[in-house]
This record gives sequence, structure tokens and C-alpha cells, in this order.
Amino acid sequence: MEQPQPRRGDEGLQAQGGKVPAAQQEPIKYGSAFPVKGELAGQPIAPRDAAAMRSAEDSVPGVQVPQESGGGFSAAAFMETAAAYNQAVGAVGTGQASEAVAKHGVNVTQDAVPGGRIVTEFVAGQVVGQYAVAEAPQQQQDAADHKAAGNEGGGGHGDGGGHGGRAGATAARRD
Repeated sequence: MEQPQPRRGDEGLQAQGGKVPAAQQEPIKYGSAFPVKGELAGQPIAPRDAAAMRSAEDSVPGVQVPQESGGGFSAAAFMETAAAYNQAVGAVGTGQASEAVAKHGVNVTQDAVPGGRIVTEFVAGQVVGQYAVAEAPQQQQDAADHKAAGNEGGGGHGDGGGHGGRAGATAARRD
């Protein structure tokens, strides 16, 4: 049976009587997951990065992220999985943010187009996700609005004024 060959930097482990790991696990970096460049590409995806993206996605009203509508994955869903993996391999700590996200943040924008909207997700100013959201046909939209207004004798429901206090996440709507 063949033994794994030591790699450069493993000599210290052998001298101390430690085992050389068969394969050291690499973290998932932005550049291996998304088409990004520069400083961001080399950084591992961290838990606070994923939380900020989830917050930004959640703060854009009416956005239905792809995995919730039966297709694809949102940037936040992928980042949450990658961050959990990176924590498991010891590349990032709990509550850690990448340098690029700490400096530049994340945001989600939506642009109105005929028949719907285009949602674009950014990390440190670089696009990590983009998808289309179709508008519901007017009849269905009217029925949904009527139901949300609380026609069952209730007073409707609102969110009481927004999503304040979500650090690192921003959202914008351009119509």
C-alpha cells in the first residue's frame, strides 16, 4: 500500500511525531465559486459574509430567491454552505467576515424590466448572482394583495417600518 508523500512544510509535523494528513482540505474561496477578480477572489467565504448576503436578499421586498421558487441557488444559500464548510476545515472562525466584505459590504439591487425585474447580488462591488423575477399576472396579483390586506376582519399585516439594524447589508431598488 502506498503511503502519502510528505509535502513542503510537513517536515515539522514528522519531526514532532505527528501524522501527515493524507489530504489537506482547501477552503472555498470567492474566486473558485464566483466570477470575481482581485482581492476578493483569493479570500475564503466567511460566516458573516453569508449572513450579510442573506440579510440583503431578505431586505429587498418581493424578491423570490431562485431556490425558493424551484430553481437554482441564491448567492446567500451558496455562501452559507461554503462558510459552514470553511469553518469545518478551520479556514475561518465563527462570526468572521472576509476583509473585502468588511471593507466594501454586500448589496442586492433590482431593476424593473418589462414583465418583471432583474435582481443582481454583489459582494465587494462584484457580481456574484443575477436572476430574473417575473411579475405575477394582474389577476393573481390583485387576489394576493386583497388577501394580504386582511379581508378576514383583521387589520392586514405589515413589517412595521423596514429592516433596520442589519449591519453590512444594503439593498436598492431602481425603477
